[in-house]
Amino acid sequence: MKTFDALARRLVHYGIEPLFGLMGDANMQFIASYIDEHGGRYIGSTHEAGAVGMADGYARATGTVGVATVTHGPGTTNTLTALTEAVRAGTPLVLMTSSTPSSTPNHIQNIDLARLAEPTGSAFRRPLRAQDVPDELGRALAQARSESRPVVLDIPVEFHGVEIEDTVAAPREAPVVETDLDPELLDAALGVIASARRPLVIAGRGAVESDGHEAITAFANLIGAAVATTVAARGFFSGHELNLGICGNLAHSEGLTAVLDSDCVIAFGASLNSYTTDSGSLFEGKPVVHIDRDADHLNRYHQAEVGLCGDAAAVATAITQVLISEEIEFASNRAGLAEKLRNRVPTDDFVEASGPDTVDMRSAMLRLSKRLPSNRAVVTDAGRFLRSVWRYIDVPHPRHSAVTHNFGSIGLGIGCATGVSVAAPDLVTFAFVGDGGGMMSLTEFNTSVRYGLPLVLVVINDGSYGAEYSKLQGFNADPRHSLVQWPEFSDLGVALGGNAVTVRSLEEIDKLDESTWAPENLPLLLEIKVDPSIDYYA
Repeated sequence: MKTFDALARRLVHYGIEPLFGLMGDANMQFIASYIDEHGGRYIGSTHEAGAVGMADGYARATGTVGVATVTHGPGTTNTLTALTEAVRAGTPLVLMTSSTPSSTPNHIQNIDLARLAEPTGSAFRRPLRAQDVPDELGRALAQARSESRPVVLDIPVEFHGVEIEDTVAAPREAPVVETDLDPELLDAALGVIASARRPLVIAGRGAVESDGHEAITAFANLIGAAVATTVAARGFFSGHELNLGICGNLAHSEGLTAVLDSDCVIAFGASLNSYTTDSGSLFEGKPVVHIDRDADHLNRYHQAEVGLCGDAAAVATAITQVLISEEIEFASNRAGLAEKLRNRVPTDDFVEASGPDTVDMRSAMLRLSKRLPSNRAVVTDAGRFLRSVWRYIDVPHPRHSAVTHNFGSIGLGIGCATGVSVAAPDLVTFAFVGDGGGMMSLTEFNTSVRYGLPLVLVVINDGSYGAEYSKLQGFNADPRHSLVQWPEFSDLGVALGGNAVTVRSLEEIDKLDESTWAPENLPLLLEIKVDPSIDYYA
């Protein structure tokens, strides 16, 4: 068979479905073969960054490798921001692209793909012969899975029409995670944990990827620890009576008090960056036991008392077994904390500031959280609105939460949410974006329309680039330079084929009910009008 057909065949053989992409000269033949000859499901984006974002969201929601395909030249350059986001999120992803024909050195779309991929942090692979293409796909998938990062796979377009033999190999499995802990380090960790009276357990994305909920929760319960997460693991401890929510400068008042009161921190699969530790101030004077499967992640941002290299779930299980076998008694003192958390009043954290035609986004998120269906996924773009969404919109399960702020870019949330929605069709996926980031990628809303996805795009519209508005004020400069007169987002949502609702008062949020999220009303664009002048960081 020809190479493009063998490539399509291997995609299906390796279980790659769906395939996300944008069609062009370099991939149209194998996309058509994948769909027509091999029954694959293809989701076509409106922009190449959206295709990578969808593969990123799909991988995060499923724990598998996401795969996207784009054409050469500008098709690849358009992916770079989304690709960098996926690298920094630790997403296993393969981006299939193509170099231009070597017979046409002056091809208008010619560019060095290897040098493009390098600064993003992605791996790069290119088969040397057409015969090697199918196996090289398998190697790229295995590398993405084992290294938890994107791999850019360059399949030269001139190979596609070459006749080859495809001897289908078995799908490559991820290596088995083994935990062989250093006895001295394990003893040191046990000593720190056993002496704590107010321990705190933190779960990060590594805990989610290791499917460590059961093991880590059992460990936390054994030692009587309060629990918290990083932003990337929101929902990991959902329903736990000592759940403090997000640890760091996004913590609510009761959670922040409990974090500061802790005398020991045990972190599973969390980077412990400056956001989680509030530049180290939250953990000052506290011994930290840091567990991560990547040794390079230990002590990268925060110096730990003990660093253990291993899979989060496996290490939690190993420590728990030792503690039980040695019959260690714990003197944990968290009296009254569960009751304080149950009785917490979120509105105590801010002063309500809704106006005649706008709502306070904090109040809006609190009201909206009570109207959302329980079977939901939540994806957030980057922007000033993040603090309100992360604080007040709960996520039932960490696999159904994704954030696209790892590279500090706006405009990636809609693509990622589309991938999550494809991965979790039984849920309603809520994509929270600002007006600036939303406008950057709004056409991707039409992708959810074309494929009938259960997606709600929530545009928090302050008519400005909100972070810049606040920073200009801080510089004593006129913030009006950040203001933008957008078209009505509801009109745009309808024009793109979806339904739309605009909210200008808290009472209008209270009118939203189960029928709002009914399948026949989705995809839906929900625009919430807010005032740019309010200090939402207060």
